[in-house]
Amino acid sequence: MRVCLGTRNPSKISGVSRAISAVFGKADVVPVETRTRIPPQPMGLSVVIEGARRRAIAAFREVGECDIGIGIEAGLYLLKDRVFDVQVAYVVTADGSESFGLSPSFIVPDSFVKSLVLGETRELDEVVYRELGVSDVGSCGGLIKMLTNSVVTREDLTYYATLMALVPLINRERYLAELER
Repeated sequence: MRVCLGTRNPSKISGVSRAISAVFGKADVVPVETRTRIPPQPMGLSVVIEGARRRAIAAFREVGECDIGIGIEAGLYLLKDRVFDVQVAYVVTADGSESFGLSPSFIVPDSFVKSLVLGETRELDEVVYRELGVSDVGSCGGLIKMLTNSVVTREDLTYYATLMALVPLINRERYLAELER
């Protein structure tokens, strides 16, 4: 199996590779940098999902000869006056099927959100650097790793999002009508 992945982020590559291996066994995961034309810090669940979808499609088209194209997008959404961080995995297949899955979400500290809302920073990575002095946190375990003292990592969130996106493919006969939409 050949999986084209729309990112070169080490945390995302690790999480996707673990999920693909758990479901399909040995697979060739080919990472490729993709562009989405969405804001650097996606806000709103529909925007995060669309970013992941665009990455999956771009990876599938750019690499070619893939069984599956996967896009991963991290972003923020509002729920009950709190801002949550989520990873979305989007899967496209050679036969035209599409599905997506979400990771567990966590509340982002209000002080981090304020900086984004006021336009002082463009994305969460910049806030983490300013607040905690850690650069490129998204490639080395993510903010969740810091907030949980390494109990949960971005790799874990990507792993679960990818597994959830693969559920309709694992159980294709149960989801056939949905996959063909």
